[in-house]
Amino acid sequence: MSTVSNPQLPRLDVVIGNNFGHLPMFIGAEKGIFEKHGVDARMKVVDTGTDMVNTMRRREAQIGDMSVTTFLKAVHSGEPFRVIGIIMNDATRDNADEPLAIVTRKGTGINAGKVSDLKGRRIGLAIGQTSDEYFKMVLRRAKMKYEDLTIENIWSQFGLAPALKEGKVDAVVTWEPYVTAVLEQVPGSFLVIRGGGHMSYVMVATAHAPTIASSPAVVRNFVAGLAGASHYTRNNRDEAVEIFAKWVPNTDIAVGKKAIRHISYDPRLSPAVIRAFEAAEDEVLINTLPGAPRLIVPDQFSPVFLTEVEKTHPEYFKDLPALK
Repeated sequence: MSTVSNPQLPRLDVVIGNNFGHLPMFIGAEKGIFEKHGVDARMKVVDTGTDMVNTMRRREAQIGDMSVTTFLKAVHSGEPFRVIGIIMNDATRDNADEPLAIVTRKGTGINAGKVSDLKGRRIGLAIGQTSDEYFKMVLRRAKMKYEDLTIENIWSQFGLAPALKEGKVDAVVTWEPYVTAVLEQVPGSFLVIRGGGHMSYVMVATAHAPTIASSPAVVRNFVAGLAGASHYTRNNRDEAVEIFAKWVPNTDIAVGKKAIRHISYDPRLSPAVIRAFEAAEDEVLINTLPGAPRLIVPDQFSPVFLTEVEKTHPEYFKDLPALK
């Protein structure tokens, strides 16, 4: 699905994911907020962070949404990405991971709150994605080894509930709205843990460095539209879910309206966000790229756009809690 184009405005192709971490992007397109700020933003919806990176690598999009860990791994691989905006985020904390959870069902022998019960079990998740990174952090804090479990790679989040319901896995790890979807769709299912302060699940808007250099005014206008869309999403959550369902087939709106309560859309850059990025870089170097040179985290941002938007559009930020 795409919005009606406005050929009189500069066009940006934007790749986004089919989950609530990207919700303001859908709202900005559907409600004409990007257009209001002078950008014809065309959305392409994909399943995973890997899809987002590949779409940008092929230059099929100039802007891409992705999680912090996906972004950092892409930069490590040589992609010329920079963070221009922040989407799913709590700028007051560096460990906001409530959209992530581990879910099991009755009869598996796994108990609520007992991560140790997962040892030797079959776990369904999308390998290499944020749920996988989160799960490794949970296990490490519990002094467990990833290798002590059997990981079933379930790429589509829509496949998690059937796999758990049919007993193909003993537990699943995912993000919202799929956490709530599993809880609603699998009889006898319940949370092992939700969040837990293991990481900060931040979703960022990224752009190619050459796009930033060649079209700074367009990028600034896009960031303004994103801030406006985030403000609208925070204040119209039920409507936002209904809009999301127009774009992502098979969305259960009732489930979505429950799931969105676990997500924060704070587009501000803060010291807590930088700390979250630093911690995510630690995890990438431990879990995925041992021995790789460490990135200089502040250099991965182009903060001038968001700084300017906060000054010119304070109305988009006035409902947010003060930063300490």
